[in-house]
Amino acid sequence: MGNDNEDQARAYGVTFGPLKRALREHRYPVTTGELIEQYGGFELATAAGERRLEAALQSCDATTFAEPWEVRDAILSGLDDEAVIGYHGDPAERDERDDPEIDRAGDWSRLSE
Repeated sequence: MGNDNEDQARAYGVTFGPLKRALREHRYPVTTGELIEQYGGFELATAAGERRLEAALQSCDATTFAEPWEVRDAILSGLDDEAVIGYHGDPAERDERDDPEIDRAGDWSRLSE
């Protein structure tokens, strides 16, 4: 039976936890403002400690999202380099197979239509 366990709710050293499922169940399209209003106080566990979702989304260039993975990418982009592992920078500079902290797998598709 598929569920968003602890490992699947982690990407690039950032633990999304129950936020991942909430974003997958959310109705899309959704604006940055709506996400901040509903989930902004959520604390993300990162490689550099706790970070608020609101702070990550406030620096986001996108104003509307059509899919959960777009929100995930905006959050990862909005976090500082110390907070994420292997997301920022040149992909050629790292060998992701050797780093168990990086989780690219995990399903970030919508659960509701």
